[in-house]
Amino acid sequence: MNVQDLPNYGKDLFTIGIMTKTPLRKKLALLPPVLCFLGGIIQILGLRGTVRMIRQFKAEVTRAQTLDWTHLDARGLTRQDLLGIIRKIVLAKVLADTLGMETAARLRNAMSNAIAYDALEEVFAPPEIFLRCGNGDFLTAFKQYYVALMQAMEKRGLEAAEVVEDTPDTFQINVTYCAWAEVAKTLGNAYYCYYSTCYGDEVFFPKLCAVAGFQYHRTGILATGKPVCDHRFTRLEQLL
Repeated sequence: MNVQDLPNYGKDLFTIGIMTKTPLRKKLALLPPVLCFLGGIIQILGLRGTVRMIRQFKAEVTRAQTLDWTHLDARGLTRQDLLGIIRKIVLAKVLADTLGMETAARLRNAMSNAIAYDALEEVFAPPEIFLRCGNGDFLTAFKQYYVALMQAMEKRGLEAAEVVEDTPDTFQINVTYCAWAEVAKTLGNAYYCYYSTCYGDEVFFPKLCAVAGFQYHRTGILATGKPVCDHRFTRLEQLL
């Protein structure tokens, strides 16, 4: 099996989301964490408070669309893709405004802890697939797949990245631009992006790498004010 033959090879996140058909059994498994997240909101705000929050969400999505997004237009981001990102970040903003950032992050991260691995595995592939594609070496196939993903993301105006280290035992790719972080920044706080989006990386990549004999490490992200999101993958044997 070649890594290029994987169904999502060379596709961006939005295309993968549209084309991937998640089995019903997996969808049902994801339902309890989502219901727990929604239940936590209702428990704190009550039904009336939740309805008010939904109205605020709709109003802020409408307002956000009137802002100046020419810097994202210049990246090639379509207005349809921008609206999808706005909806996600506005929800994070409204939750933080209504519940407080700490509570909003706690509820959202609890859901991510339960569903992020399965969701992102659909974007990438199970570790054993990368091992098979690399003839027993995870990194060989994984980095090829990751670079192809980021090239597709850049073409669509979603993200941009550069490989800064590429050896047989270490691979580091730095994300230098992220539409989600840019939207959050424009809406007043880049941290909206971190707790609602970036946190999932911290759930997914360590688990993926552990199975394959690698360690995932990140020192900073755009959403917390760092110049790049530095995704680093190192063979565990090199760390001993």
